[in-house]
Amino acid sequence: MKKALLFPSAIFILALLLSTAQVQAQQGSYNTMVGIRAGTSLGGAVKRFVTDHSAVELMVFNRWKGWNAALLYERHMDIREFRGMEWYLGGGAHYGIWKEPKAEPPWVYQGSEDYKAFGVDFIAGLEYNFYNTNIYLSFDWKPAYNFVDFTKLWWDEAAFTLRYSF
Repeated sequence: MKKALLFPSAIFILALLLSTAQVQAQQGSYNTMVGIRAGTSLGGAVKRFVTDHSAVELMVFNRWKGWNAALLYERHMDIREFRGMEWYLGGGAHYGIWKEPKAEPPWVYQGSEDYKAFGVDFIAGLEYNFYNTNIYLSFDWKPAYNFVDFTKLWWDEAAFTLRYSF
């Protein structure tokens, strides 16, 4: 049942993002960023601002010889004392998969079968825009809670992300 809802939900979110992007492109006020994440995991991220202070971010990263994807909503707030610096809070959901024989998630002794994990995420971070450029650097902490296979808190996910805005 949960798997049956996952695909239609992803299609709905993608359609919502695309319709928002078309409206903002017509108004001439859009902002999309792509970046590389490095920290406790390694991967990439795409962030799309849907309002002046709200963004949707898709992260795809490799950890424990498996793949994870997280879709997050983030609320950005300026730090007035520092030009170009913002902090953000948000949340969302993730899905991860580890394929045997490479599976090495920390909750198993030896990878002998495929493992999946999905759950909720929280994110808190700082983002800096290098003045008069399209380059951004962010640092975030993203704890997550899983509902299957490893039903505990992953508290240690932290990463730097170097982004380019267009």
